Amino acid sequence: MKVGDIVKYTWPDSFNDYENQTGVVLEIRSWVDKGAPDRNFGTDVKVLWSTGRVETFDESEIDLVSVVDDEDR
Repeated sequence: MKVGDIVKYTWPDSFNDYENQTGVVLEIRSWVDKGAPDRNFGTDVKVLWSTGRVETFDESEIDLVSVVDDEDR
């Protein structure tokens, strides 16, 4: 997954504002907790949704729909 790719929200929950929507990846940020680097780390993905809303999710909550080639940017 990289900036510009199209994603959808897939985390199963009862309150899903993003059902049947796609979004564009705006930013990807990996992080590590300095106090527990061996067990507390992850990757956050900032997404611009088709509604205009921008939200950040853990990478496990979204799936790739379409890859944007570097030539298409």
